[in-house]
Amino acid sequence: MATRTNLQTTRNALRPAALLRTLTTAVLLSGAIFIIPAGIARGVETACAAPPAALAKFKPAKSVPAPVTVPLQTADGTPVTVAELAQGPGAVVNFWATWCAPCIKEMPQLDALKANLAKDGIPVVAVSQDRGGLAQVEPFYAKHGYKNLAIHLDPKGAFARANKVRGLPTTILYDGAGHEKGRLEGVAEWDAPEVEAFIRTCLSGSKGD
Repeated sequence: MATRTNLQTTRNALRPAALLRTLTTAVLLSGAIFIIPAGIARGVETACAAPPAALAKFKPAKSVPAPVTVPLQTADGTPVTVAELAQGPGAVVNFWATWCAPCIKEMPQLDALKANLAKDGIPVVAVSQDRGGLAQVEPFYAKHGYKNLAIHLDPKGAFARANKVRGLPTTILYDGAGHEKGRLEGVAEWDAPEVEAFIRTCLSGSKGD
């Protein structure tokens, strides 16, 4: 009887300990479920969180907005979305106009940036906000001799409004799925080595995010 009583007592003593271990394991596993995505999210944010001095006004996106589905236009009038442009690592999209002096100042640098990022598969897209469309932009390109930037148009401003662009120039970085990673309002030294390095870092591993 004593042996049976001792055995029962031992079993009863083990049950809370076993239960505690089970609960602890469950909590840890549950924590892992939540911690891992949080870590991934922080990694995505921190990739764009430390811009160089040349991009001091760059603001990383605070959340992951849905891709804008309103299209812009190519030179021949073909509609194209950000997601279609940004397939791969992502894209750099600049909003500008022929009447915008700061825009004109940075266009040669954006033209050089497009060539420099081509090997990385990152397109640089300059979207004109001129209401005159191709008839206004094409001679402007010819006059200034841009060699790399293709003509993209948004004559009614619908694409700019969908992206909540407040002024010109504005440049937005998108990941490979067309989600905004961050933006800069104003001019920048877009062909500076540290700027190019930041863009590569910000968009690295963003395919399909």
